[in-house]
Amino acid sequence: MSRLCDKSVLNTETKLMRTLSTLFLASLLSCSLLAADFRELSRVHTVYIMAMTNGLDQFIANRFTNSGVIWVVLDPARADAILTEKLDEEFWKWLNSRYPLASKAPQPEAGNDFRHKNVTGPIGAVRGTVFLVDPKTRLVLWSSYAQATRASADELDQLAARITKNLTTNFRKK
Repeated sequence: MSRLCDKSVLNTETKLMRTLSTLFLASLLSCSLLAADFRELSRVHTVYIMAMTNGLDQFIANRFTNSGVIWVVLDPARADAILTEKLDEEFWKWLNSRYPLASKAPQPEAGNDFRHKNVTGPIGAVRGTVFLVDPKTRLVLWSSYAQATRASADELDQLAARITKNLTTNFRKK
């Protein structure tokens, strides 16, 4: 009887140890996943800026270049990230033509973009939202909303300054 009891206790202890070790490994894995930032801005050194409403891209390029935090490239193939003001079907077509996916998954058919089409507002209005997209992973790494009230050069330069400040602040957090 004593041997049977010892065997039962041993089985219970073994199961408990396996359960505890599994929980420990799961907690380690979840901690490492939480600590990993999949939007690592620190690895973005060059950016290609897409054409934007009212020439905002020119003002942003000027501010980025003067900040010294990120280089603006004229060749999208040399860019670590793409800065755009819209994530519409046209952008994804452009991105897919320049950075083909390694995946064999079928591309969405044209016309599958069900988002509202009129996001520009009145003619000549500045959208105000910019997105930094990793072209290889298709992740939006960063975005910012700062809208100008008018499309004057001074307003656009101030908007570019706010966008640059927001981005450089996020770079320093890493």
